[in-house]
Amino acid sequence: MDRKPLWLKGERFERKARFMVPAPAAEVFPLLCPVREYDWIPDWRCRMVYSKSGVAEKDAVFTTVEKPFGRVLWTCALFEPPRRIEYLLARGTLASIRLELELAEEAGRTWLDWTMRFTAASPLAAALLRRKMSEKAFTAMIRDRERQLAEYFERA
Repeated sequence: MDRKPLWLKGERFERKARFMVPAPAAEVFPLLCPVREYDWIPDWRCRMVYSKSGVAEKDAVFTTVEKPFGRVLWTCALFEPPRRIEYLLARGTLASIRLELELAEEAGRTWLDWTMRFTAASPLAAALLRRKMSEKAFTAMIRDRERQLAEYFERA
């Protein structure tokens, strides 16, 4: 019997950005957590599913609601404080997203490299992802995050 997997011919694209945060990496890294994002992202909402420590850690799991996909399951796939953290997002069987955040400290400030890798399991999911995360939408989101982090450290 010659069995082979079926291929869906998924589509993948990536968005990347880099910006400076006016604080050391050891102060920025803890904020890249579903619990601590309440401190600096005004419209952030999540539901924690699992975390031994109560904050971000390897294999922590939480959900958010994202239009147009509905509930999204997030898993912390890599946790290397204060340099790298990665989340894998599953949007049902339609799509997955890998969010990679890498921090590099320079003179008491932190470069934050933000990479999102989108994989869609169907042409419809690909079209939805491309519309939701167009270059323009991604740049706007990144500018918001850059501003929100700067404002957080101005208040701190």
